[in-house]
Amino acid sequence: MGTRPQEQQVNVYDKKLTIRFGLNIYGIFVILGFILSIFISPISLNEQLQFVYHTEHLLKEEKVIQLIIFLVMGAVIYFPATNIFYHQLSKREENSEIDSALA
Repeated sequence: MGTRPQEQQVNVYDKKLTIRFGLNIYGIFVILGFILSIFISPISLNEQLQFVYHTEHLLKEEKVIQLIIFLVMGAVIYFPATNIFYHQLSKREENSEIDSALA
């Protein structure tokens, strides 16, 4: 007679999609989009629907550095602020759950 194969425990990792996760992904795309726009803004279409790269519309090196510094500083403020806010929000929810369980 055949024996049954040994049962295996399957752990399914169920990650919740939260607003915190969504805002972090949004922030990444916004910052990368702004950095990418530095290099693609001089690209346009002409009358024959061909891509044209206008070098006269390029930012000067000093302005590019200033813009990148601004974007990095914005990211340094945005990401910790978002994560600290939702960390405090989750603590507040845990405390309210404990209080309601004790009542």
